[in-house]
Amino acid sequence: MTPNVVNMPSGLPFLTTLAAGLRERFGDELQSGLILLPTRRAVRGMGEAFVMAARGEGAKATLLPRMRPLADIDPDEPPFEPGELIGKVGPAIDATQRRFEMAQVVAHYHERAMDLPLDAATALAMADPLLAILDDAALEEAELTESDAFARLMGEAAKHFQDSATLYRIIQDFWPKRLAELKMEEPQARKVKLLDALVESWTDNPPAHPVIIAGSTGSLRATRRLMKIVANLPNGLVVLPGFQSTDNDETWKKIDEQHPQFGMKLVIQDIGMDRGEVRDFASDISANTPSRIARARILEEALVPVSQTSDWLRRIDKLRTDRGEGVFATATQDLSLVEARSDAEEALAISLILREALESKTRTAALVTPDQQLARRVRAQLARWSVDVDMSQGEPLAETSLGVFIDAILAVAQHPDGEVERSVLFNHPLTGLGQDPERTRKIWRTIERQYYRTEQKPDAEPREPEAIETELNQALSVLTELNNIAPSGIWASALITVMESIARRGEGSGGEFLWRGEAGESAANLLEKIVMFGDYLPPVDAEGFLRLMRVLMTGLVVRPRYGRHPRLSILGPLEARMLAADVIVLGGLNETIWPATPTPGPFLSRGMRRDMKLSLPERRYGLAAHDFFELAANPVVYLTRSKRSESGPTIASRWVWRLQTLLQGAVGEAGCDELLGSANHVLDWARQLDHVSVEAVTPAKEPTPTPPKDARWTTEKGRSLSITEVKTFIRDPYSIYGKHVLGLKRLRDLGQPLGASEFGSAIHLGLENHLTDNHPPFAPADDEKLIDALKHAFALYGYEPEIIAKEQARFEAIAFALREELNRRHKNGFDIVGQEVWGEAAVPERDFTIRGKMDFVERNPEGYGFVDFKTGTPTGDKEVAAGFDPQLPLAAFIAQAGGLKGLKAGQTVELGYMRVKGSRGDFEYKRIGNEKSVDELMEESIETLSKLIDRFDDPTTPYQSQVRAKFTNSWSDFDDLARRGEWAGILGEGNRD
Repeated sequence: MTPNVVNMPSGLPFLTTLAAGLRERFGDELQSGLILLPTRRAVRGMGEAFVMAARGEGAKATLLPRMRPLADIDPDEPPFEPGELIGKVGPAIDATQRRFEMAQVVAHYHERAMDLPLDAATALAMADPLLAILDDAALEEAELTESDAFARLMGEAAKHFQDSATLYRIIQDFWPKRLAELKMEEPQARKVKLLDALVESWTDNPPAHPVIIAGSTGSLRATRRLMKIVANLPNGLVVLPGFQSTDNDETWKKIDEQHPQFGMKLVIQDIGMDRGEVRDFASDISANTPSRIARARILEEALVPVSQTSDWLRRIDKLRTDRGEGVFATATQDLSLVEARSDAEEALAISLILREALESKTRTAALVTPDQQLARRVRAQLARWSVDVDMSQGEPLAETSLGVFIDAILAVAQHPDGEVERSVLFNHPLTGLGQDPERTRKIWRTIERQYYRTEQKPDAEPREPEAIETELNQALSVLTELNNIAPSGIWASALITVMESIARRGEGSGGEFLWRGEAGESAANLLEKIVMFGDYLPPVDAEGFLRLMRVLMTGLVVRPRYGRHPRLSILGPLEARMLAADVIVLGGLNETIWPATPTPGPFLSRGMRRDMKLSLPERRYGLAAHDFFELAANPVVYLTRSKRSESGPTIASRWVWRLQTLLQGAVGEAGCDELLGSANHVLDWARQLDHVSVEAVTPAKEPTPTPPKDARWTTEKGRSLSITEVKTFIRDPYSIYGKHVLGLKRLRDLGQPLGASEFGSAIHLGLENHLTDNHPPFAPADDEKLIDALKHAFALYGYEPEIIAKEQARFEAIAFALREELNRRHKNGFDIVGQEVWGEAAVPERDFTIRGKMDFVERNPEGYGFVDFKTGTPTGDKEVAAGFDPQLPLAAFIAQAGGLKGLKAGQTVELGYMRVKGSRGDFEYKRIGNEKSVDELMEESIETLSKLIDRFDDPTTPYQSQVRAKFTNSWSDFDDLARRGEWAGILGEGNRD
């Protein structure tokens, strides 16, 4: 008897055709039958297909046959009898327990071999590739411990591979004993046992009811053994997906792991059939349309084994002889290639294809791609038309709202005072702390703006925390009190308690807002497993537990339970198997993406895997090629790729390249472009959708606000500027407009790192504190006092002790140089009269004042001296003389006007900058007044300021941005508000007339 093996032709809706054909073939007998399908998704789709088939025949209800996924057969359910496998197949070890126990073995081995402990996250990362090897060995039925390969590898392999193999051997020796102790089975080994148990059962007692295996390519030996049994049952049937029985014997012989037909070639060989004996499942005339047959033949020729491509021209002639001259035009009807310029353009083009499908009330469409980044971009683009489509591939738990909430809690527990960490947690929509989350966010934003976004004095008294901050600290205490190393299970239990406390919105627990939906269920299951099995992992501290959770949440995919859109879907190649849509878009067809580049893993080389009878990495090429073949054979297909990605130019997928090469050989390059270019209009749409022509763009112009006079000084300071702001007034009036007219002030960045500004402020504070209590002449012993003052100032500004210690040499250099300079000045008659001296004076004949603090004020018998300490580059004498930085001359004016607090009026005899950075002997006193005298500088500065006041009291005078081409305001906070990047030229003048 010929085995019952049939082929579901490529290009047909697999499940729909299968349902109709099985109902016709088996009739009512099908209700007692059993159908084995590759995946759970296929099982669900098969049930829907049977319902639709029954409706098409006018039935209002139908009894479905039993349907099971081949990959997940339950020994306690049919086709097994109750208790049939007792003592033969044990339960599978829990996946989490398996990972954690293996991580424990890796950690112990690593510590013994390297004398260095591994944290839990790193141990898991090392354990996962080993588990993948165990899975592969089980599925390939490779008895590694009984193989001679290990002995040979120990003598031939590179040292690091020998070490890896040694670790693997230790695990192979240990792991079976551990499983036997637990009375559990390896998951993949158990799967093979179940399939073999089914083979044994049906061999001894062949079932009388129909048994169908459909959609499997037979990639596993155990599956092929079961397919052989079913194919020879009286009521058995094996339905292969897209089997191509080539009539070329040489081509058939050359089919290898990288070919889409490789798995089914093994199926046919193991069953003992000739490939010509495989009949088509759907043989009616509607199934054998010319376009479908031509498409399958063209794809078959495009994907022939590499060694057979040398005679493509002969094959092209044979195609024309067999199918007619128009075979290539027929095959490429509704097959289009869309080659976008960028990833973003590809996503937009795909979204337009999917959106166009919705113009028909019944049409369905699907994007199939392994590129999750592309899938997300398409989903985002569809949102512009209010179309919400989920991705069947799901998203990592770490990227869901709940995953971010977990991460935020652990980040704050690790850094309780972290500004960014606290802001992320307080702004999260799950954070309630006993009240509505929106109210909590509103309160926090007020606190954040008042305390965290404004500059605080370094020596300010610590403030009392607000109520919600106290509430958060109390909730977090369960975690923060675990400040030592503890088992992961204890950390997980504490995390659950904290999460529910923070998420509560009333008197009860916040659990009802956390553990719901797909993400909530996944998170609850993960934490439960950590509580159960966390003791197997190395103990962790707060930082280690955060890393562990990030690893676990990133690897845990949350998939949508039901589709959000009834007619559109975004699928991965695995999820798309056997499913159908009216329009199929195959996206991301570039090398390294589809197909992805397989790797042998970190522990075994390709040669080692071959010697150990493990699967070779290139087999994935064959499986991916079969997915592509079956999808591309559908009636309406768009193949899309981007010519350039963010990392540079891309290479088209080998399947696209082969298809193009075959068509170019048949009809020429221009003909190929014409055949595959039927969707070029989609690229035109994509490029025009967001395109703005040059003519439609109005170039940005420099802002020239001209508020009325009474609106020009509206802040609480009134008509007044600090002496440092006068420099800004001269160089960048727009910044004065932003600050004193609009009343805007730059918000401090959260978690702002200590930079040049804080460094300078700390130096200033240290000098001020030292010179307040100590006066020249200084002795060398006084250097230590200044060093201590600088250390204390740096500590107040938040510098870590190790950073302060590192600055010791700098502090010593500053102390030495400052002592020498101040002793010299003291010898020349200058005495210190104050630091940070406040001063204020009215501008003559103007309703205007200037004010400020003077860093360092001295006095000799002739008058005052003003020194401005600088850790950066001081202003040059010529720049001051030119009037572009009048800070020190205006200080002299305030002194002359008697505006220095606590000091008498007097003339100024010396102005200067003292650079006190301290690195590489970088200490310098630069006297100002060589170009012009102090009196001249003072008078010109007041005159310049008076003219500015008069000019800007004129309501027609605009506040312009950065009006000086050379002398600009380097620290402007208002360049973005002025949109300088849109209009300013290289010299900062832009479109200014």
